[in-house]
Formats: sequence, C-alpha cells, structure tokens
Amino acid sequence: MMSASSYAVTLDESGQRLLKLLVSKLAEVKPNDPRTFISYKQVHDALNLPVEGQTLGRSLQQQGLNSLANWTARTGVPGITGLIVDKEKLTPGLGYFNLYARQPDDFTWWLAEIQKAKSFDWTPFVSDNGARMESLAGDDWTNAELRAAVVAYLEMQRLDRESTKFTKKQYYDTLAARFGRSSKAFEYRMQNISYVLSLMGRDWLSGLKPARNVGAKVAAQIEKLIAEAENKSSTPIVAFEVEVREGIRKKMLCEPEGNRAPPTSVSSVSQYQRDPLVRAWVLKEARGVCECCEEPAPFDGVDGLPFLEVHHVRKLAENGPDIPSNAVAVCPNCHRALHYGVHAKELIESLYQRVNRLKRE
Repeated sequence: MMSASSYAVTLDESGQRLLKLLVSKLAEVKPNDPRTFISYKQVHDALNLPVEGQTLGRSLQQQGLNSLANWTARTGVPGITGLIVDKEKLTPGLGYFNLYARQPDDFTWWLAEIQKAKSFDWTPFVSDNGARMESLAGDDWTNAELRAAVVAYLEMQRLDRESTKFTKKQYYDTLAARFGRSSKAFEYRMQNISYVLSLMGRDWLSGLKPARNVGAKVAAQIEKLIAEAENKSSTPIVAFEVEVREGIRKKMLCEPEGNRAPPTSVSSVSQYQRDPLVRAWVLKEARGVCECCEEPAPFDGVDGLPFLEVHHVRKLAENGPDIPSNAVAVCPNCHRALHYGVHAKELIESLYQRVNRLKRE
C-alpha cells in the first residue's frame, strides 16, 4: 500500500479534489443501492467544473476521473470511482470495468468495491491537516455564509460603480478567515451570485464571470438574500429558470404533461415610478430605429407607432436614474440581450460610445 506522501506526488490536483468529494459522500451511500450514488452532473456541480467535452462523462475524465481511477488501480485501494454513475442506467461507465479487466455486467464485483471503499480508511489521503471538505455546489453552506457572500458581492459592485479601487481577493480572504472555508470557495460562490443576477436580468461584477454550477435550491436562496440585502421585494424567478436550463441540458426530455389549470399566487413586489415623458422623449429621439443594433423597429404597434422599448443602461434595480441620459430605445431582441445576453457588457459599452446623450451616472 502506498503512503500518503506518495499519493500527494502521483495523484494530480484534480484527482485529489475528486477523491475528497467521493470520500465525503461515502457515509450516505448504500452499497447495494446505486440510487444513492453520485452522478456525473452532481460531481460537476459539487466541484464547480466546466463542461469540457461532448458528454459529462468525457468532461469528467479530463478533470480528475481518469487520474483518480488510474491511481486506485495502481495502488490497490478500493475502486471508489465506481460511485460515479449514469443516473439513468445506474452503472459506471465501461471504462471503470475495463480498467480492472472486468466484464461490463460484473455488478457483484463493482458493488463489492463500493463496500470496500466504505470500510477503507481514507484519512491519510484526504486529511489536508484536518481541513474539512467543501461542497462548492452549496448544499452544506449555511445561510449566514451565503448572506455574507451576497453582502460582500453587492459592496464590491457598489465600489466598482463608484470607480473606487478595491481588491476582490481581500474580500475572499476575509470571508475565508471568518467561516473557515478557502478563499477559492468564496470566489466560486461569487461567480454563482453573478449567475443568479444574470438570471434576474441584472448586471454582474466584471471579473466574476457567471458560473452556472449551482442548484435551484441554493440559487433561490441567493436570490432571496439579494432582495433582503437591498431591502426590496420581488417575485422569485431564479429557481424556475435554473430548472428550465437543467431540463434543456438533459439528453432525453420526454414531452411533459404540463398543467391545464396552472395555479396562481399573490405576492407583493417593488415597482419603480417611471416618468412617462422620459419614455416618450427617448422613443421620439430614436425615430423608429433601435439605438443598439441600429435596425428599424421590427413592427408597428396597434397605434401605428414603431414598436421599441426603453432600456435603462444602468438598470433601475441597480439604482440607476430615470433620466434621458441613462435611457435608450431598443428593439425587443436587443432589450433581452442587454438584460440576459452573454455579451451584455459589450453591448452596454457600445451604447456609451455611440449614443451621445448617454452619461455614466
């Protein structure tokens, strides 16, 4: 059996992270019930991994799975990578069985390896001087940790708008010292906050590109904490949008039954009192041409006027002013792109360059 020091040399960082995750899941695993095992998607979410390949399985092979599987086979420790299964077939990939020269239907051997993994002492290989394993998906994050991350994010965003210098890493380090997590974990969490803001149609902080590896439950929790921090009420939308996107990414999605009589709910939301004359002036100035793509309005409304929408470049939800120097007339397509598009920030910069009346407020 190899020593922990040898392990640190021969197993790369991605393999180490994957091993820690799998070991942290062993307590809740039932060796004879693959439904309790972990899927490729759950691993991606837990480790905040990008999808790098045509399938999640191939993606994970490049990000720790091959490294860890080869290490377990060489050193003779239990085949813990068998915990990772296709959630539809409830079996590992063929590569798992091939690595150990087993038939792909040798389920008795496979489940015996999982039982060995549960009984095996992994402590020398995952201890990291006693540091706890972190779930980057957020399931083990307390409300206090998430709230602190949201508050720090919004403060950095405010400083950025005011052109006040600050260092993101100092915020990560402060949070890490306060809660006992790594600075990197809080950086990933900030990227999740960016993703939630993007689903809300809000601006996100430059340098913290949205990371979608966050579950619907945690995303909804972040959305709620944003509203609380800003002392605003709003209709929750993020959990729904996350579930929509998860459905789109499924290889097979059967036609759902839906609901012939969708239930309704009543909620109180904050609305902004807009000046109708500002809207009228901006639309009149545009003369029926989108100020973003510079194409004519896509159609005329029933009143015969070119159909354009008014967009506040610095959004009202970001405390932007309702004045002509902060508003543009845009077509519906550009309006959605300015709120939800991956190139929204570039579009905003092009508006500042092209529309003379715009001023950074």
